[in-house]
Amino acid sequence: MNGTPAVSIIIPVYNAEKYLAETLQSVRAQTFRDFEIILVDDGSTDGTSEIIDKFSDRAICLKNDHRGPASSRNLGLEAARGLLIAFLDADDLWLPTKLEKQVAVMCAQPQYGLITCDASMFCESGVIATSSKAQQPIATGYVLRQLLLSNWVGTSCAMVRRECFEKVGRFDQETFVWGEDWMMWLKIAAEYPVYFLDEPLVQYRVHAKSYSRVTADKHFDDLLYNLEKLEKEPSFASRLHLTREAKYRLCCRAAWEDMQHLRFPRARERFRQAINFKWHGLKAWLLLAIALLPPAILKRIKQALKTARILLTSRQRFA
Repeated sequence: MNGTPAVSIIIPVYNAEKYLAETLQSVRAQTFRDFEIILVDDGSTDGTSEIIDKFSDRAICLKNDHRGPASSRNLGLEAARGLLIAFLDADDLWLPTKLEKQVAVMCAQPQYGLITCDASMFCESGVIATSSKAQQPIATGYVLRQLLLSNWVGTSCAMVRRECFEKVGRFDQETFVWGEDWMMWLKIAAEYPVYFLDEPLVQYRVHAKSYSRVTADKHFDDLLYNLEKLEKEPSFASRLHLTREAKYRLCCRAAWEDMQHLRFPRARERFRQAINFKWHGLKAWLLLAIALLPPAILKRIKQALKTARILLTSRQRFA
Protein backbone atom coordinates (compact mmCIF):
# COMPACT_ATOMS: atom_id res chain seq x y z
CA MET A 1 0.00 0.00 0.00
CA ASN A 2 2.19 2.81 -1.25
CA GLY A 3 1.08 6.40 -1.40
CA THR A 4 -1.89 8.05 0.27
CA PRO A 5 -5.28 6.59 -0.68
CA ALA A 6 -8.23 8.84 -1.44
CA VAL A 7 -10.60 6.81 0.75
CA SER A 8 -10.10 4.83 3.95
CA ILE A 9 -12.74 2.15 4.48
CA ILE A 10 -13.21 1.25 8.14
CA ILE A 11 -14.90 -2.07 8.89
CA PRO A 12 -15.44 -3.06 12.55
CA VAL A 13 -15.91 -6.81 12.81
CA TYR A 14 -17.33 -8.94 15.61
CA ASN A 15 -18.20 -12.62 15.07
CA ALA A 16 -19.03 -12.05 11.42
CA GLU A 17 -17.49 -15.17 9.88
CA LYS A 18 -20.79 -15.94 8.12
CA TYR A 19 -20.91 -12.62 6.25
CA LEU A 20 -17.47 -10.99 6.18
CA ALA A 21 -16.11 -12.61 3.02
CA GLU A 22 -19.15 -11.47 1.01
CA THR A 23 -18.89 -7.97 2.48
CA LEU A 24 -15.22 -7.73 1.52
CA GLN A 25 -16.00 -9.02 -1.95
CA SER A 26 -18.43 -6.12 -2.41
CA VAL A 27 -15.56 -3.76 -1.52
CA ARG A 28 -13.17 -5.44 -3.94
CA ALA A 29 -15.81 -5.11 -6.68
CA GLN A 30 -15.85 -1.30 -6.42
CA THR A 31 -15.30 0.58 -9.68
CA PHE A 32 -13.37 3.25 -7.72
CA ARG A 33 -10.06 1.68 -6.71
CA ASP A 34 -8.07 4.32 -4.79
CA PHE A 35 -8.85 3.10 -1.29
CA GLU A 36 -7.43 1.28 1.68
CA ILE A 37 -9.32 -1.25 3.83
CA ILE A 38 -9.01 -1.14 7.61
CA LEU A 39 -10.40 -4.22 9.37
CA VAL A 40 -10.81 -3.97 13.14
CA ASP A 41 -11.50 -7.30 14.86
CA ASP A 42 -13.47 -6.38 17.98
CA GLY A 43 -12.52 -9.48 19.97
CA SER A 44 -14.28 -12.06 17.81
CA THR A 45 -14.59 -15.59 19.19
CA ASP A 46 -15.65 -17.39 15.99
CA GLY A 47 -13.69 -17.91 12.77
CA THR A 48 -13.53 -14.20 11.91
CA SER A 49 -9.79 -13.89 12.55
CA GLU A 50 -9.03 -16.63 9.99
CA ILE A 51 -10.98 -14.72 7.32
CA ILE A 52 -9.22 -11.47 8.23
CA ASP A 53 -5.83 -13.21 7.99
CA LYS A 54 -6.57 -14.10 4.36
CA PHE A 55 -6.87 -10.36 3.60
CA SER A 56 -3.82 -9.28 5.62
CA ASP A 57 -1.85 -8.50 2.44
CA ARG A 58 -4.68 -6.29 1.11
CA ALA A 59 -5.84 -4.57 4.29
CA ILE A 60 -4.69 -2.97 7.51
CA CYS A 61 -5.74 -5.46 10.19
CA LEU A 62 -6.19 -4.26 13.77
CA LYS A 63 -7.42 -5.90 16.97
CA ASN A 64 -9.68 -4.47 19.66
CA ASP A 65 -10.70 -5.88 23.03
CA HIS A 66 -14.47 -6.21 22.38
CA ARG A 67 -15.28 -2.62 23.26
CA GLY A 68 -18.00 -2.16 20.69
CA PRO A 69 -18.25 -0.74 17.17
CA ALA A 70 -17.64 2.89 18.21
CA SER A 71 -14.30 2.02 19.80
CA SER A 72 -13.33 -0.05 16.76
CA ARG A 73 -14.23 2.79 14.38
CA ASN A 74 -12.10 5.17 16.43
CA LEU A 75 -9.21 2.72 16.28
CA GLY A 76 -9.66 2.60 12.51
CA LEU A 77 -9.67 6.39 12.32
CA GLU A 78 -6.29 6.50 14.06
CA ALA A 79 -4.82 4.31 11.33
CA ALA A 80 -6.68 5.88 8.37
CA ARG A 81 -4.66 7.85 5.81
CA GLY A 82 -7.39 8.90 3.38
CA LEU A 83 -8.93 12.36 3.24
CA LEU A 84 -12.31 10.66 2.89
CA ILE A 85 -13.51 8.07 5.40
CA ALA A 86 -16.14 5.48 4.49
CA PHE A 87 -17.71 3.13 7.02
CA LEU A 88 -19.02 -0.36 6.38
CA ASP A 89 -20.55 -2.82 8.82
CA ALA A 90 -19.21 -6.34 8.44
CA ASP A 91 -22.54 -7.83 7.37
CA ASP A 92 -23.65 -5.19 4.83
CA LEU A 93 -22.92 -4.95 1.11
CA TRP A 94 -21.97 -2.11 -1.25
CA LEU A 95 -23.08 -1.91 -4.86
CA PRO A 96 -20.09 -1.61 -7.25
CA THR A 97 -20.45 2.14 -7.95
CA LYS A 98 -20.97 3.22 -4.33
CA LEU A 99 -17.53 4.73 -3.79
CA GLU A 100 -17.23 6.11 -7.32
CA LYS A 101 -20.44 8.11 -7.07
CA GLN A 102 -19.81 9.38 -3.55
CA VAL A 103 -16.23 10.44 -4.29
CA ALA A 104 -17.44 12.31 -7.38
CA VAL A 105 -19.87 14.32 -5.25
CA MET A 106 -17.24 15.01 -2.57
CA CYS A 107 -14.81 16.31 -5.21
CA ALA A 108 -17.44 18.46 -6.94
CA GLN A 109 -19.04 19.75 -3.70
CA PRO A 110 -16.22 20.41 -1.19
CA GLN A 111 -18.53 22.26 1.20
CA TYR A 112 -20.28 19.04 2.27
CA GLY A 113 -18.80 17.28 5.30
CA LEU A 114 -20.89 14.14 5.08
CA ILE A 115 -22.46 12.31 2.16
CA THR A 116 -24.96 9.50 2.54
CA CYS A 117 -27.10 7.53 0.12
CA ASP A 118 -30.24 5.46 -0.13
CA ALA A 119 -30.19 1.77 0.85
CA SER A 120 -32.22 -1.39 0.51
CA MET A 121 -32.73 -4.05 3.18
CA PHE A 122 -32.56 -7.81 2.84
CA CYS A 123 -32.54 -10.96 4.93
CA GLU A 124 -31.99 -14.65 4.22
CA SER A 125 -35.44 -14.96 2.66
CA GLY A 126 -35.00 -12.02 0.28
CA VAL A 127 -35.48 -8.27 -0.08
CA ILE A 128 -37.40 -6.58 2.75
CA ALA A 129 -37.39 -3.02 1.43
CA THR A 130 -35.98 -1.51 -1.76
CA SER A 131 -35.47 2.00 -0.37
CA SER A 132 -34.98 3.59 3.05
CA LYS A 133 -36.07 6.92 1.56
CA ALA A 134 -39.60 5.57 1.26
CA GLN A 135 -39.83 5.42 5.06
CA GLN A 136 -39.05 9.08 5.83
CA PRO A 137 -38.31 12.44 4.19
CA ILE A 138 -34.61 13.00 3.46
CA ALA A 139 -32.97 16.29 2.53
CA THR A 140 -29.65 17.79 1.42
CA GLY A 141 -28.07 20.85 3.04
CA TYR A 142 -28.09 22.00 6.66
CA VAL A 143 -30.31 19.22 7.96
CA LEU A 144 -29.64 19.18 11.71
CA ARG A 145 -33.29 19.58 12.68
CA GLN A 146 -34.48 16.85 10.29
CA LEU A 147 -31.70 14.51 11.40
CA LEU A 148 -32.50 15.09 15.08
CA LEU A 149 -36.09 14.01 14.53
CA SER A 150 -35.17 10.88 12.55
CA ASN A 151 -31.81 9.29 11.78
CA TRP A 152 -31.64 8.58 8.05
CA VAL A 153 -27.84 8.29 7.76
CA GLY A 154 -26.99 4.61 7.70
CA THR A 155 -23.49 3.84 8.92
CA SER A 156 -22.65 1.76 5.85
CA CYS A 157 -23.92 4.64 3.68
CA ALA A 158 -21.78 7.33 5.28
CA MET A 159 -18.68 8.93 3.78
CA VAL A 160 -17.09 11.72 5.84
CA ARG A 161 -14.26 14.18 5.24
CA ARG A 162 -11.39 13.59 7.64
CA GLU A 163 -11.47 17.26 8.66
CA CYS A 164 -14.89 16.70 10.24
CA PHE A 165 -13.43 14.36 12.85
CA GLU A 166 -10.66 16.86 13.54
CA LYS A 167 -13.35 19.44 14.29
CA VAL A 168 -16.06 17.46 16.14
CA GLY A 169 -13.98 14.66 17.66
CA ARG A 170 -14.32 10.89 17.57
CA PHE A 171 -17.26 8.53 18.10
CA ASP A 172 -18.54 8.38 21.66
CA GLN A 173 -17.30 4.96 22.68
CA GLU A 174 -19.16 4.41 25.92
CA THR A 175 -19.41 0.65 25.71
CA PHE A 176 -22.45 -0.74 23.93
CA VAL A 177 -24.66 2.34 24.17
CA TRP A 178 -26.78 2.15 21.03
CA GLY A 179 -26.91 5.09 18.61
CA GLU A 180 -23.35 6.43 18.79
CA ASP A 181 -23.24 6.69 15.00
CA TRP A 182 -26.36 8.93 15.02
CA MET A 183 -24.68 11.19 17.59
CA MET A 184 -21.66 11.55 15.32
CA TRP A 185 -23.78 12.47 12.29
CA LEU A 186 -25.61 15.06 14.40
CA LYS A 187 -22.35 16.65 15.53
CA ILE A 188 -21.17 16.84 11.93
CA ALA A 189 -24.55 18.19 10.76
CA ALA A 190 -24.26 20.96 13.37
CA GLU A 191 -21.12 22.20 11.59
CA TYR A 192 -21.42 21.13 7.93
CA PRO A 193 -24.08 20.62 5.27
CA VAL A 194 -24.98 17.01 4.48
CA TYR A 195 -25.50 15.58 0.98
CA PHE A 196 -28.01 12.82 0.22
CA LEU A 197 -27.28 10.80 -2.92
CA ASP A 198 -30.71 9.67 -4.04
CA GLU A 199 -29.78 6.16 -5.15
CA PRO A 200 -29.73 2.84 -3.22
CA LEU A 201 -26.02 2.00 -3.24
CA VAL A 202 -25.96 -0.05 -0.02
CA GLN A 203 -27.68 -3.29 0.94
CA TYR A 204 -28.40 -3.67 4.64
CA ARG A 205 -28.50 -7.21 5.96
CA VAL A 206 -31.04 -7.86 8.72
CA HIS A 207 -30.44 -10.89 10.93
CA ALA A 208 -30.84 -11.97 14.53
CA LYS A 209 -27.37 -10.80 15.64
CA SER A 210 -27.31 -7.42 13.89
CA TYR A 211 -26.87 -4.35 16.11
CA SER A 212 -30.08 -2.95 14.64
CA ARG A 213 -32.09 -5.67 16.41
CA VAL A 214 -31.78 -4.15 19.89
CA THR A 215 -34.82 -4.29 22.13
CA ALA A 216 -37.32 -1.44 21.98
CA ASP A 217 -36.61 -0.51 25.60
CA LYS A 218 -32.85 -0.31 25.10
CA HIS A 219 -33.38 1.61 21.86
CA PHE A 220 -35.48 4.20 23.72
CA ASP A 221 -33.25 4.44 26.80
CA ASP A 222 -30.01 4.75 24.82
CA LEU A 223 -31.33 7.38 22.41
CA LEU A 224 -32.72 9.51 25.23
CA TYR A 225 -29.43 9.16 27.11
CA ASN A 226 -27.45 10.15 24.00
CA LEU A 227 -29.61 13.21 23.36
CA GLU A 228 -28.98 14.36 26.92
CA LYS A 229 -25.24 13.93 26.41
CA LEU A 230 -25.46 15.78 23.10
CA GLU A 231 -26.89 18.82 24.89
CA LYS A 232 -23.56 19.21 26.69
CA GLU A 233 -21.70 19.65 23.38
CA PRO A 234 -20.62 23.30 22.79
CA SER A 235 -22.14 23.31 19.29
CA PHE A 236 -25.57 22.52 20.77
CA ALA A 237 -25.59 25.21 23.47
CA SER A 238 -27.80 27.43 21.30
CA ARG A 239 -29.83 24.53 19.92
CA LEU A 240 -31.41 23.06 23.05
CA HIS A 241 -34.88 23.73 21.62
CA LEU A 242 -34.05 21.24 18.89
CA THR A 243 -32.82 18.51 21.22
CA ARG A 244 -35.85 18.99 23.50
CA GLU A 245 -38.14 18.63 20.50
CA ALA A 246 -36.28 15.43 19.56
CA LYS A 247 -36.70 14.05 23.09
CA TYR A 248 -40.38 15.04 23.08
CA ARG A 249 -41.02 13.14 19.84
CA LEU A 250 -38.98 10.16 20.98
CA CYS A 251 -41.07 9.88 24.16
CA CYS A 252 -44.34 10.28 22.25
CA ARG A 253 -43.40 7.56 19.76
CA ALA A 254 -42.39 5.15 22.52
CA ALA A 255 -45.53 5.91 24.54
CA TRP A 256 -47.76 5.36 21.51
CA GLU A 257 -46.04 2.02 20.91
CA ASP A 258 -46.76 1.12 24.54
CA MET A 259 -50.41 2.00 24.08
CA GLN A 260 -50.63 -0.17 20.98
CA HIS A 261 -49.45 -3.11 23.09
CA LEU A 262 -51.73 -2.20 26.03
CA ARG A 263 -48.81 -1.23 28.28
CA PHE A 264 -50.73 1.68 29.77
CA PRO A 265 -48.71 2.44 32.95
CA ARG A 266 -45.50 2.83 30.94
CA ALA A 267 -47.33 4.77 28.23
CA ARG A 268 -48.53 7.25 30.84
CA GLU A 269 -45.00 7.56 32.24
CA ARG A 270 -43.53 8.30 28.82
CA PHE A 271 -46.24 10.81 27.90
CA ARG A 272 -45.41 12.63 31.15
CA GLN A 273 -41.74 12.57 30.14
CA ALA A 274 -42.70 14.09 26.80
CA ILE A 275 -44.64 16.88 28.53
CA ASN A 276 -41.59 17.67 30.67
CA PHE A 277 -39.63 18.30 27.47
CA LYS A 278 -42.43 20.30 25.81
CA TRP A 279 -45.13 21.38 28.24
CA HIS A 280 -47.26 22.92 25.47
CA GLY A 281 -47.20 19.73 23.36
CA LEU A 282 -50.90 19.22 22.72
CA LYS A 283 -50.41 15.72 21.29
CA ALA A 284 -48.80 14.41 24.49
CA TRP A 285 -51.48 15.95 26.70
CA LEU A 286 -54.27 14.50 24.57
CA LEU A 287 -52.79 11.01 24.44
CA LEU A 288 -52.01 11.10 28.16
CA ALA A 289 -55.68 11.84 28.82
CA ILE A 290 -56.65 8.85 26.70
CA ALA A 291 -54.08 6.65 28.46
CA LEU A 292 -55.69 7.56 31.81
CA LEU A 293 -59.00 5.98 30.79
CA PRO A 294 -59.89 2.63 32.43
CA PRO A 295 -58.09 -0.31 30.73
CA ALA A 296 -61.37 -1.97 29.72
CA ILE A 297 -62.43 1.11 27.77
CA LEU A 298 -59.00 1.43 26.15
CA LYS A 299 -59.16 -2.19 24.98
CA ARG A 300 -62.58 -1.55 23.44
CA ILE A 301 -61.26 1.57 21.68
CA LYS A 302 -58.34 -0.41 20.30
CA GLN A 303 -60.65 -3.16 19.03
CA ALA A 304 -62.98 -0.57 17.45
CA LEU A 305 -60.06 1.10 15.67
CA LYS A 306 -58.80 -2.27 14.44
CA THR A 307 -62.25 -3.13 13.08
CA ALA A 308 -62.52 0.27 11.40
CA ARG A 309 -59.14 -0.21 9.68
CA ILE A 310 -60.18 -3.62 8.40
CA LEU A 311 -63.44 -2.22 7.02
CA LEU A 312 -61.69 0.75 5.42
CA THR A 313 -59.09 -1.53 3.80
CA SER A 314 -61.83 -3.80 2.45
CA ARG A 315 -63.76 -0.89 0.93
CA GLN A 316 -60.63 0.49 -0.73
CA ARG A 317 -59.81 -2.94 -2.14
CA PHE A 318 -63.20 -3.36 -3.78
CA ALA A 319 -63.82 0.27 -4.73
